[in-house]
Amino acid sequence: MMQSITHRAARLLAATWMCLCAGAALAVPVHHVDIDTSALGTGTAYLGMSFLSVGGATPASASVTNLAADLLGVPVGTGSVAGGPPGALTFSSEAGGGDWFQAIQLGGHVGFDVSFLFGDGTDGSTFSWSLFDDTHYLGVDGDLGSIALHPDATPDGRLTITPDNAFTAVRAVPEPSTLLLVALTGCMLAAVRRRPA
Repeated sequence: MMQSITHRAARLLAATWMCLCAGAALAVPVHHVDIDTSALGTGTAYLGMSFLSVGGATPASASVTNLAADLLGVPVGTGSVAGGPPGALTFSSEAGGGDWFQAIQLGGHVGFDVSFLFGDGTDGSTFSWSLFDDTHYLGVDGDLGSIALHPDATPDGRLTITPDNAFTAVRAVPEPSTLLLVALTGCMLAAVRRRPA
């Protein structure tokens, strides 16, 4: 009888832990953006990133990290943007947001992680990225992709991701704490299964 209660308590603890893991995963996660420039020719182009807000929008920020590309020259930032590679590039919704431009070498992949902080409210902001040369956009006529923030939405609808072309892929990246929780849960379940009933 006591073993059965202990066994059930361990299962309940494991289930609770898994729910906590799911809750962590439902928070606004970090997203990895991959841009394939191999079909866009060779030579120099410009990577543009923008974080734009309407007046009175919910205060928000976007942080770009782990930028991997063949970077050329000195980047240019305008508006509410600070930092840059090899550190974090941080955009703020203050004064309508900001833009950042960096010359790159075409022919490979460009990748970066982007995360967001924002509170509750009604009006959101939009983070977008594009590639262009001196005369026109590359790949599509405009942004290659964007992530719109919806502060008034339910937790699973707070972001709208629109990579609607063959050049951009976006995927959620589990945070290290979430991965640790999932790993610990797996270990707990394995330990419970090995115990005699």
